[in-house]
Amino acid sequence: MTKINKIIVISITAWLSFTAIADGHEEAPTYLPLEGFACNYNSGKDLGDFIKATEKWNDYVDETGVSYNAWVFTPYFYSEDQKADAYWIGIAPTWEELMKGAETMATSKGQKIQAEFDKITTCYDHSNWGLEIVRSSAELGDAVVTMQWCTLTEEATPEKLVAADKKLNAFLDSGDSTGGISRWYPGSGVPSRFDADLLWVQSAESMVAWGKGADQAVNGGGNQVSQELYGDLMTCNNREVFIADAVRAVSVQ
Repeated sequence: MTKINKIIVISITAWLSFTAIADGHEEAPTYLPLEGFACNYNSGKDLGDFIKATEKWNDYVDETGVSYNAWVFTPYFYSEDQKADAYWIGIAPTWEELMKGAETMATSKGQKIQAEFDKITTCYDHSNWGLEIVRSSAELGDAVVTMQWCTLTEEATPEKLVAADKKLNAFLDSGDSTGGISRWYPGSGVPSRFDADLLWVQSAESMVAWGKGADQAVNGGGNQVSQELYGDLMTCNNREVFIADAVRAVSVQ
């Protein structure tokens, strides 16, 4: 683990707040709490059943007033290494709010709803991550998401990453890109098979938008720009693409 990643993990463990700004000086990195469940469908069940089960859950979350977004990620481009049928990805504005959501599921009503989910899927991982936004998405809803496992080099520092992010955003602005980009840093419950420092995650609002982004990357100079900006800071592999169905998409700010 590199020096920068040790610092980031310590910061996440200290439960960084949703907006961390250093007394009007340079903006500090912002980390959102993210939880992920890796799940497989039980016999005779599928995505449609999963989505349907979220209807009662959504009504219940409305009652509780907890601020929480959730998506169901389904693998689209993947290898035989991919073992999960689906991933539940949840994001809250703070870790305190994330835990409020957990408490709502521990009530009698929450347990009844959880029992409905358990009839549909069996989940084998429950992990916590710190999400750093590199580029905000224009839309908060369904998406096509690309993930890569990335390892930071000894040259990487928070300042160098932020500087590269700004240049990348300027390049993407010139191409009218509307997708989002984030870095996910591992926290509690992340399995040992994850041997990278972070996940580099890019989203597009549709399959067509994803294809447009791929054209820009492959034939429009995007890959060359990324290599110039991040080549000395991190190396990435294990690229996979997911269809992300938004089951609850509200502002977390």
